[in-house]
Amino acid sequence: MLFCLGGMSAGFTVYMDQGYLHAEYNAMTLNRYKVRSEEPLPTGKVTIEVEIKFDSRQRESGGTITFRVNGEQVGSGRFERSVPVIFTASETFDIGMDLGAPVSLDYHERAPFKFNGKIEKINIKYI
Repeated sequence: MLFCLGGMSAGFTVYMDQGYLHAEYNAMTLNRYKVRSEEPLPTGKVTIEVEIKFDSRQRESGGTITFRVNGEQVGSGRFERSVPVIFTASETFDIGMDLGAPVSLDYHERAPFKFNGKIEKINIKYI
């Protein structure tokens, strides 16, 4: 787990699994949109960028999730519907492990799914 916001009922998560970078936008459990890097990430120190770009400012707008590693695009995918207001008031923003209800069913059985590398810095930018 690199970071997550929200939980089982709605949220966004970015994590590593078997060398691949993954993201899941969980839109109220009704829609789960997933993105995976095209190839495993290189080992060692890397800079990972996750860009979430909404199609519009309207409620429930869709958008695109793009992964970049060391400045190069390594994956991209769409989400067709976003959460209308907020993810949930009972969950937190977690770094390095998912301490609440897991956002993704893909790592539910491995929760809190602690990241075994080193995270130096996280910048989040929604566009």
